Amino acid sequence: MLAWFTAPLLAWGALTTFAGAQTSSPSRPAVEREKLDAALRNAGKIGVLIASHGDIDDYEKELESYIKVSFQRNPGIPLPDWSRGILTGPAYSLSVNLVRNQYKIIGPTRYRESSEAQRQAIDRALAARGIDAKTYVGFNFTTPYIDEALEEMIADGVDTVIVFNKGAQFSYASSGENMEDALKYLNKKYPKNLRVIGYRQYSDDARFRQLMATVLQNDVEKFFPDVSANRVCLLVATHGLPVWLIEKGDPAITQMKEAVADIQKRLPQYRIYHGFLNDDFFPGAKWVKPTARELAEQMEKDRCEHILMDGRVSFTSHHRATLYDLNTEVRGFFETPPGPRETARAAYWRRPNVVLAPNFDGDEGYANLIADLSMEAVAGVGPVVTLQETGKRPLPVGSVGKPGVKPF
Repeated sequence: MLAWFTAPLLAWGALTTFAGAQTSSPSRPAVEREKLDAALRNAGKIGVLIASHGDIDDYEKELESYIKVSFQRNPGIPLPDWSRGILTGPAYSLSVNLVRNQYKIIGPTRYRESSEAQRQAIDRALAARGIDAKTYVGFNFTTPYIDEALEEMIADGVDTVIVFNKGAQFSYASSGENMEDALKYLNKKYPKNLRVIGYRQYSDDARFRQLMATVLQNDVEKFFPDVSANRVCLLVATHGLPVWLIEKGDPAITQMKEAVADIQKRLPQYRIYHGFLNDDFFPGAKWVKPTARELAEQMEKDRCEHILMDGRVSFTSHHRATLYDLNTEVRGFFETPPGPRETARAAYWRRPNVVLAPNFDGDEGYANLIADLSMEAVAGVGPVVTLQETGKRPLPVGSVGKPGVKPF
């Protein structure tokens, strides 16, 4: 979320493992075992890269770099590259105190630690399938950067790379940005013996949606035992986007809405609310609605007594967005009694039982999903794009993640 909060400166300038089985989903054909085996034999050593914007732990040491790098690189900010260097200082000055105060409240996000747990879980899932593969972590705006992860892969003798976003959807400012960072490295270094595959999104995969329904059901049973389903509400909060980016053709919000609608069909016994976590700290930019905070007001009016807040549809590890925007601001609204002038609210307010769901991190179901998608991607199955074929030049920078360029 951090990377997009500077955009308003324009105001002034049942999941199954793959082994032995065929898989299918609304957008995925079944994979023939012989085709898969042949592709895996030819792939050599596989490197699975899970990438995202990243997050920080030590705001005293890391915050300045994180803000400045995110402002300079994020395609979600509608500014030409030549202007970003000029505006980086003002962007940092405008945002640093606000963001620093948020980190003071939530403390270390442990995002790298969570990503490492995720990496290890995917490694175990790949090993269980007998695949010569290793998982790596790379970020856009903080260490380890994506180009550092690619350097590590090359040093490890990786032949085939698969680039995943840690969130399920494709956005210019998520999967697209990850693939663009990879293309910048590939075009600069040209490691000609490397094959690099970008995985666009898995939000529409039935296995992901069933996984979401399963973990939500399990968490409700864990945190609200002996509570009837009609007394439980789920607040599914996903990553927001500036409206201008959506108007450029960014499909992430549509993908999120469709995923949540599908989850609601799988869990009809619960009331599910879907809102966005927006970094709309400055005036001048329109963001997608409704926000999670706005939905909280409706949920309170709807007498939600037991509330599970979840971010896994688009955040697979907890981030400042979920830890502050959701677990601090939204939770604070739910749990704060009405003030003396809030007479209407006082008539129906009751302190609810509010829980922030865990994230995927080392979750075996999520790791199995990524392992299966990785195997399929090697065989060319799924929404994949070849960023570089072995022995050939990579795609040009700007061809897969530039706002306005049709995303595949």
